[in-house]
Amino acid sequence: MGVSVYSGFWYRYYFMRIIKRQYMRDMDVDIVPNGIIVNEHVHGFGVFDENFRFVKSSIQMRKNNGQFIPRFNHDDIPFVDKDVVFVGNVYPQFGHFLLEHMNRAWVFTMSEYKNAYVVLINNQDINPVPEYMYEFLRILGVPRERVIILNETTRFRNVFVPHQGFNIPVYSSDEFAKTFDRIAQNVENLEDVFDKVYLSRDALKERRTYGEKYIAKIFEKNGFHVVCPETLSLEKQVSIVKNCRVLAGCAGTALHLALFMKPGGTVIQIKRNRRCKDNAPIQHLINITKKLNGIFISGSIEKTPSSHYENVPQIIGLNKFMRKFFDENNFVYDNNLPNMDQSTWDEYTQKLAEYRSAHGNATSILLRQFLVRVSALFVSGRERRGAWRRWVKKKLHLT
Repeated sequence: MGVSVYSGFWYRYYFMRIIKRQYMRDMDVDIVPNGIIVNEHVHGFGVFDENFRFVKSSIQMRKNNGQFIPRFNHDDIPFVDKDVVFVGNVYPQFGHFLLEHMNRAWVFTMSEYKNAYVVLINNQDINPVPEYMYEFLRILGVPRERVIILNETTRFRNVFVPHQGFNIPVYSSDEFAKTFDRIAQNVENLEDVFDKVYLSRDALKERRTYGEKYIAKIFEKNGFHVVCPETLSLEKQVSIVKNCRVLAGCAGTALHLALFMKPGGTVIQIKRNRRCKDNAPIQHLINITKKLNGIFISGSIEKTPSSHYENVPQIIGLNKFMRKFFDENNFVYDNNLPNMDQSTWDEYTQKLAEYRSAHGNATSILLRQFLVRVSALFVSGRERRGAWRRWVKKKLHLT
């Protein structure tokens, strides 16, 4: 599995420093007789044994942070006479759903759990539950009637707690990979087979990447089939990706579909922001999970440097790193093309001006982002901390 990085020194240093610490680990399943699955909503969730002790393997980790462990009323807990698998909680963002809320679903590739029920905790009171959650589980082999959306604390006959198979951006597992292998096996070829695929963000309603259409056309002229995954069903997305050898696109959720690729393929990720912080270490962890080669290109030409996760308008173009990648990989393109066509640059400039008018200048934004991060350090529990950050960002006009 190779890794190539087309970027400046500091980004390469940032990226390589993180990925050298990533690793694969083994998985297991804890069995909790008369287990209690707790949903205290904003106050936390998790699994407790019949003596009201917290089951540590049920904590939902991201790096070294877990959700808030709840306190709850031990009296009059309803009982359901079923064996269930604790998977995690309902989440309304597809990429994080795949990586953080289906990272225990590998247990359904094992025959001994094929008839168990799935429990997803609805701690954020999301209504309706995103349909892709049911669709993902259905293709995996879990029909809708075996999915329990848990809105209140409940005791079950047995609770199976699979260990978390993927932790952003620290570790992954072969078991986590098997989840997506099984889904790929269960999906028929619903679309034409393409050797090289480019996943475009052009159909996104929010946070589209300016200039991407310009770059995607170069990929298209060099044999890539351009797809907007948001316009396709999950099965069609899987059908396209599982059959391709090279998958390309801008950094983001779409490239997480590489989980459905066959080992030995290559993922080309274009970085769409200038600051170091982005999701490339997460994508690299996906790549090593599925034994894929990775190519990471710094493609941003934005005026105001942003981090990957911000709502600041972002733009990519033919900068020196993109040109180096194209040249070294024998792409056919006009080397005399400008960095960006003028109409796209004008549109980006206008959107950036609108953003600054609504949110302030770059220095002001940086200061308020710093205040959000510092204030969150004093809030315990990942769920509470996330809710706090969202509230403060809203108050400081960062969303």
